Amino acid sequence: MKVGWIGLGEIGKHMALRVLDAGHDLVAYDRGAGKEEVAAKGARMTSDYAALAAGCEALCLCLFSDAQVRDVLFDQGTLAAMQPGSVLAIHTTGSPALAREIGERAPPGVSVLDACFSGGPHETANGDLTLMVGGDEQVLEKARPVLSTYASRINHMGPLGAGQTLKLLNNLLFATNLMQAAEILDIARTQGLDPQFAAKVICQSSGGSMAMGLLQNGPAELTLNAARHYMVKDVDAASEAAKDTGIDVSTFRKTLDYYR
Repeated sequence: MKVGWIGLGEIGKHMALRVLDAGHDLVAYDRGAGKEEVAAKGARMTSDYAALAAGCEALCLCLFSDAQVRDVLFDQGTLAAMQPGSVLAIHTTGSPALAREIGERAPPGVSVLDACFSGGPHETANGDLTLMVGGDEQVLEKARPVLSTYASRINHMGPLGAGQTLKLLNNLLFATNLMQAAEILDIARTQGLDPQFAAKVICQSSGGSMAMGLLQNGPAELTLNAARHYMVKDVDAASEAAKDTGIDVSTFRKTLDYYR
């Protein structure tokens, strides 16, 4: 399959490498920390968004924010250059409303999926991501040969925007778990317990979670600070999406305030 790739950060790089390993023909936008590795693996590189979009059957975006997605797709003319029969897969976590807007603005015959992922660089490199996908199910099947190179669990959630909705809810819960796990370990410290050892024991017990697992190997502050860059964006996006759809997230008020 002819695949276009925009977004070669730490996750996008591993995704693109998996696509190449599977034998797909990949053209990537020449920007990002992983561009040298992807080029060395056989990807063709270009600095022309429109040419990249016009020449692919599937275009994958793995950018950081809605603002970047808007710039690349709308301002740079990438979406308008896509050809009938092609599929746009958006891996960026962001607004369900933007996903639907992209679908509305796509050229005739161009299909859009919001294909949010859960997992980090290790899972990506092993092809073990979880995808939450919104859009037409037949379009998902068309894109599956590409998506399955880096995702072992591909879940169709419903219409366009549904993948983004579940991913934001997932991240809101993870942000809450991470914040509360750190608070529990701080309480453990005040009681004379070693926080990292307490985290390891909790992870062997009923209170264990992925969030607690991240706090086993060092001070909680370091993990919280490392995650904040992403959590602030995603928690804010979840809050805005909740307002747009009338979802009551008041029970998460402490989380929303913490990451604001």
